[in-house]
Amino acid sequence: MSDRILENDLQLPALYLINLNNGKITTSELSVMLRSILNPTDEDLKLNPSRDDDKFSQIVRNLTAKERPFVKNGFIDREEGRNKPLFITKKGKEYLFEKIDILNYLFSNDFGWSDLMASIDKINKADENRREIEIFDENIMIQEGFRKTVESKLYKRSSKLREIAIEHFKYNGDILCKACKFSFNKFYGEIGEGYIEIHHIKPVFKYENDELDKTIEAALSNVVPVCSNCHRMIHRDSRNPLKIDFLIDRIKSNGIFKR
Repeated sequence: MSDRILENDLQLPALYLINLNNGKITTSELSVMLRSILNPTDEDLKLNPSRDDDKFSQIVRNLTAKERPFVKNGFIDREEGRNKPLFITKKGKEYLFEKIDILNYLFSNDFGWSDLMASIDKINKADENRREIEIFDENIMIQEGFRKTVESKLYKRSSKLREIAIEHFKYNGDILCKACKFSFNKFYGEIGEGYIEIHHIKPVFKYENDELDKTIEAALSNVVPVCSNCHRMIHRDSRNPLKIDFLIDRIKSNGIFKR
């Protein structure tokens, strides 16, 4: 993975955001939205010597130019002229929806720039090698009724990660929220015993033929137990989820609830 954001890195996130914007967006709008979810750093934020914007903005402009692969390969189309709208094509939608579960997972969590870019790089390489990436998503465990429609293997993978994580994080038979130290068991008694939600601080993937148990064992260092309130606060703004450490600091500074 390059230390810089490359055009190829932006194709899937761009399709995702254009689709969220009802399939139509200008390059300027796309640049702002990509910046908000990818949070470019370092070299990408350096100003172009001959322009009044940074290198990240230039990469987005390059991405959406008519002569560049993103347009020439038929993923998007655009009107002629400066900052005219971009449109997602049928081909772009088909490609996007092949990856939509992975992208929803990546962009609804609080993953850092390097984790997001590494994940996108992994998705692109899996495509090149014709390997399927499988995700684990705690959200399917906490959305009412979602189990009925979610792909069953995803549900089973996520359930197993959650069960093993709960046992891993138990201390003296109880499991506490990482952020606020709430205990479902102590508050609700036996009906709350063993309940918690699992928040992913780094992406958890596996390739289709990888061993599930080994993937979960490695994933335990990348997840934390949180109560339902803290988990909802983390994801309250789906485009700007909170870092767990930021939430802990807020709880400490508020002074009402003592950790």
